[in-house]
Amino acid sequence: MSLPTIIIGAGVGGLTTGALLAHDSHDVIVLEKSTKLGGRTASMKFKNHILDNGFHIMPFYKKSAIFTILKNLGIESRLKLAKVDDIAFYATTGFHIYPKGMVDLLRLSLIPFKSRIRLLKLLLPLAFSSIEKTELWDDIPLTKITHDLDADTNAFFEAVCMLAFADTADHISLGEFARTIIRANPFKGGTSEFAYPDGGGYDSICHVLGDFILEHNGILKTKQSVKKIIIKDSKVTGVVVIDSLNAKKIIPTNSVVVSYPAYTALNQLFEKNIINLKFIEKINKLNKTTSVVEVHFALNSQIDTRQVVFPVGKDYVTKGIFFISNITPSVSPAGEHLIIAGTPVSSDDTEDSRKVQNIVTKMKEEISSIYPKFNSALLWERPMAWKLVESVVKEPGKVWKSKMPHQIPGIEGLFFVGDSTISYGIGTDSAAHSSILCHPKIKSFLNSLIK
Repeated sequence: MSLPTIIIGAGVGGLTTGALLAHDSHDVIVLEKSTKLGGRTASMKFKNHILDNGFHIMPFYKKSAIFTILKNLGIESRLKLAKVDDIAFYATTGFHIYPKGMVDLLRLSLIPFKSRIRLLKLLLPLAFSSIEKTELWDDIPLTKITHDLDADTNAFFEAVCMLAFADTADHISLGEFARTIIRANPFKGGTSEFAYPDGGGYDSICHVLGDFILEHNGILKTKQSVKKIIIKDSKVTGVVVIDSLNAKKIIPTNSVVVSYPAYTALNQLFEKNIINLKFIEKINKLNKTTSVVEVHFALNSQIDTRQVVFPVGKDYVTKGIFFISNITPSVSPAGEHLIIAGTPVSSDDTEDSRKVQNIVTKMKEEISSIYPKFNSALLWERPMAWKLVESVVKEPGKVWKSKMPHQIPGIEGLFFVGDSTISYGIGTDSAAHSSILCHPKIKSFLNSLIK
C-alpha cells in the first residue's frame, strides 16, 4: 500500500520534488522546520525592502533546471522574471562590458587583444566539449589552466567565478567550470542569460511551487521538525516529528525524501547502525562550505543604472556589487534603492565580529571610490556573515557524480535531493537539477507499491 511521501525541507530541492510528484498524482506531505518556505532562498521584509538571504540569481534563465521544471508543470507563466543582462567589470581603467557570449570576448576591453585571443583558445574547447568529457576534469582545479595567465585575464576568471559560483577560481573544479561554459554556449542550445523574480524575493520560486503542490492536494506544513526517519527491515516506515506545539508524533510512510544536505541528515535522522559508518564518513567529507560576507545597502538615490558590477583586481575586497532595485524596483519603496555587495572570506572571519566590520568598512570605502555619491546617499546598511554556500557543488573531486547518491543501497523508500546530491550547477539550480535526476527513481518506487 502506498502512503503519502514525506518530503523533509521546503527549499528549492524539496518543493521541486514535491511538485513533480504531485503532478504525477502522488500524495505528498512537505514538512519544513522554519516558519516559511524557501530554505536557503528565504527572503524577508526589512525597513520596507525585500532582502534575500544573500544574492541569488537564476542562471541560464529559460534553459535552467528550475525553469525546465516550471515549464514541465505548465506554470512557468506564474513566475514573472526580470532579465539580468546589464553587467560590467570595474577596473582602474573604468567600466568594461561583461561578455554575453564567445564573440563578445573579442570585444572584451578589460584585457589586451592578445589576451583575448588566448582566452578564446582556452574557452572554445571547453564550450564545445561534451558533459561526459567534463567528468574527466572533475578532479582538476580551474587554476590548472589559469595559473600562468596575465593578471587582467585572471581577473576576468575571478569575476566569472563570482557570478557563476559565488567563489574564487582556486576553489572551482575545471569540470564544473566547463559544464557552466557548455550550458552558456548558444551553439549547443545554451544561454548566458540570467534572471531574478520581478516581484522581488528569490523565494518567489518556492511560493509558486508550494501553491502548485497545494492545488494538487498536497500538504505543506511549517514549524514541523523531523527528528528521526524510522527504518525497519531496511524499509522506511515513518518519521518522528515535533510539531509547532512541541508535541511528538509519528507519521506513517513508506517513502521519505530528504532535501537538505545529506551529510547533515545522515548524522541526525537515523538510529545507530542503520547507515553504514564508512558510508557516513565518506559523505561527511563533502561537508565543506564557502564563507561569505555580504552587506545590503539602502540608498536614497540611484548611483548607477547597471544591474551588476564586478570590481576586478587583487586590490579589491569587494567582489560583486548587485543593484537589486535596478533589476526590479519591486524590492524597494518609492524613492529608495537597494544594493548588495559581497565577498568570499575564510570561515574564521565569519566568527570574528571585528574582522567582519573591517571587511564591511573596506567594502564601503571601495564602493565610494567607484561611486563618489555613495556615502551621501546611504540610508542604512545590514551586514551578514555566513557559511551557507555549499562548496560541494564545485570543489575539485567533489562535484557532479562524486557527490551524495540519491539512494542508499539496501534501504527501500529513502531518497535524497538537493545541491549536496548528484547534480551539476550551483545552489538553487543544482538543487532543481538533482530533483530532475531523482524524480524517475522516486516515481518508479511509488508505482511499484501500487502494483
